[in-house]
Amino acid sequence: MPSNGYITLRDRTFAVNAARLSYQHGGWCIEIETESEEFDGERWAPSLYHQGLKLDVIDPAKLVGITTAWRDSADSPHPEIGAMHVFGHHEVRDTAITFGAYSAGQIELTWNGTCDIFWASPFSVDVPFTCRCACAVDPAQ
Repeated sequence: MPSNGYITLRDRTFAVNAARLSYQHGGWCIEIETESEEFDGERWAPSLYHQGLKLDVIDPAKLVGITTAWRDSADSPHPEIGAMHVFGHHEVRDTAITFGAYSAGQIELTWNGTCDIFWASPFSVDVPFTCRCACAVDPAQ
């Protein structure tokens, strides 16, 4: 995995330029941003985020090996939705987040699922995505 990681939407890959994991107000927040790329005459810069993962750990080192998954917001064990932003903010579905190795203030993260982009086919609905990156971990607040 490249040190900064990537988000892939179907067959389009975007380099991650910022990835943060923080513990705030009783939940984990993930924010992942990518470099802008041009497709079909438009600039695409997907971002992926979750602002309320309820996991039973506060110490980021104890996240290693944890996976959380859900079908949609009705099935989610978390009070907030995960979302993808390309041309609008839309809930991610059929999704799983897995935390990998933790070292030197960073944790590896893999996040897979589907999202809606509402662009031309095949980038309209149920677009598969994969994110692999190393997130900088902010201390608990």
